[in-house]
Amino acid sequence: MSRDSAEFAETSVVDVLIPEASSVDIEEALASSEVARYEDDSALITSVPQRSLLFFDEKLSIYVVLRTPYQDETQLKGYISRLQIVLEAHATSSSPRPGESHQGQTTNQPRDVIWSGKVNVSEDPIIVVEGSDDGDEGQAVLVIWRLTAFLSRPRIRLQSPAIMFKISASLQPPATGSSTQEYDPYLPSGVPLPINLLQPLQDDPALKGIAPRLSALRLSRITAIPPTIPLKPLPLRTVSKKAVRAIPAISARMRYHRSSDTVGKLSIIASLDIEIPVFANNDVDLQSVNVQLNEGETEDLVGDYILKLPVKCRPRDNIGFLYRLTPPEAVHDGGSSALSAKALEVSIDGEVLVSAICHPSIHMRWRTNVDFSTALNPNFGKPGQSMQRNHRPTSLPAPVAGTFQANIPAESGSDLAKSATEGSGRTSTTMADIGITATFTATEEVYVGETFTWDIFIVNRSTQSRRLAIVIIPKLKRVEGRKVGSRPSSSSSNPASKTGSVADAVVDENMLHAVMKTQSTEGAQLVCLTTEIKIGPLSPGSCYFTEVKFLPLAQGFLHIEAARIIDLSTNETVDIRDLPDIHALDRVSDE
Repeated sequence: MSRDSAEFAETSVVDVLIPEASSVDIEEALASSEVARYEDDSALITSVPQRSLLFFDEKLSIYVVLRTPYQDETQLKGYISRLQIVLEAHATSSSPRPGESHQGQTTNQPRDVIWSGKVNVSEDPIIVVEGSDDGDEGQAVLVIWRLTAFLSRPRIRLQSPAIMFKISASLQPPATGSSTQEYDPYLPSGVPLPINLLQPLQDDPALKGIAPRLSALRLSRITAIPPTIPLKPLPLRTVSKKAVRAIPAISARMRYHRSSDTVGKLSIIASLDIEIPVFANNDVDLQSVNVQLNEGETEDLVGDYILKLPVKCRPRDNIGFLYRLTPPEAVHDGGSSALSAKALEVSIDGEVLVSAICHPSIHMRWRTNVDFSTALNPNFGKPGQSMQRNHRPTSLPAPVAGTFQANIPAESGSDLAKSATEGSGRTSTTMADIGITATFTATEEVYVGETFTWDIFIVNRSTQSRRLAIVIIPKLKRVEGRKVGSRPSSSSSNPASKTGSVADAVVDENMLHAVMKTQSTEGAQLVCLTTEIKIGPLSPGSCYFTEVKFLPLAQGFLHIEAARIIDLSTNETVDIRDLPDIHALDRVSDE
């Protein structure tokens, strides 16, 4: 039976089959099944039970079925090699929303493509011949391909989520064969030469024996060749699929807690909580759980002696796994905070026990980052309730390499900063509350006795104008002096005080002398030559660039207590302590 391409495209139908049984012999099932005529939107294959519930994070087996009238095997393979079938899985909402009609056609329906695949027609498909054996009339051929789809979670929020499979099939035009013969500039043998139009002039004595020649092909009329119209692919009919309800079978969440039980060794305790949702109403066979840190060590604190996998879980069950995450030695030694974030890979495998023949396979894979940056003062314990602020940020961002971007809450680490904050009556807040971003950039080489500068870049990300001031607070190191014995109070030895005519001194000079001796401070090693910088008014969205000059007086690593940013309108202050390191070198010794 010979047919052209148009007839093949008109009489062929493509459908998607998702059988209910996880392990099924599709060839045997289709051989005994009833194939419906393509008259409406009903399914092409009605006798094979199909899935009515799907799960996110499921590895699903999908069968693409092509039904075409019976024809010769060679001709059928030629058509199959020209097929192009694309299948997509869309996550959508199955419940009616505003803008939907009663037939399910939507005008503003959110959708998210969670999987897409293409049928490899070069592979050998499963071919099933069905119909009567009396003749070719009424017989049909079923061509089946198997695809494996991973139904990832949608990136949008949906009400009553469902998965709709959209299939598109087309018959591509036949490929034009290119000529493989080599170009031969000579005429083939046995072909007569064209007529010479100047042959009568050969006997002209004026030409002096020269035989002129003009081929008749040079005077032939050139006809324009019409442009070839490219053939378009012929679309095949598909069976419209209804949305299949989908729910998550497993819910997982990671939580982290910084461990401080081992002195000098940084580690984080990671808690993986796995919950079986109640709306699934199906038992889940949890087979394997794996948590791996790419750069570092991962220690399982639960082990097989507490919980041995696989384990059967029922709805509402919540299972926890504990892991100790240890970063590499570079982070222990105080490496760059920009490199302290390490990748953590989590994988969970299981099966949903829907029925005796249906047990979908669940594979959860995701990757997250863990921040191993040390605290500003790791030796200082957790602050008390009286020292905690109401608007405390949830995390500290890592600075960009080469620059230090300040988004750090104000702290009272030193007595100088604490007394300055309390004496001025300003409130302590964060850079995020003010809506200001500050970036500090330092020079690479610093020498003793030579001034250097820091570049400060301020951006106003708030919705109102700001008037700011920047003050550099130096770091003063206290030294313990020798104990100075206090002499007896001079007021007690005064005889007039005994009679009551002279009052006792408010501040005794001997006690004041002893306090000043014991509370001596070390000389300044780093001097800020810029006392105060005033900025503003700074309109919303605008930026400001300034610099601060320093003079190092000692060799080695020098530190600054904080860079205080003051909002002059609201008296709010922010102390930035994550500042660039300063390493002063001696130019004489360096040379």
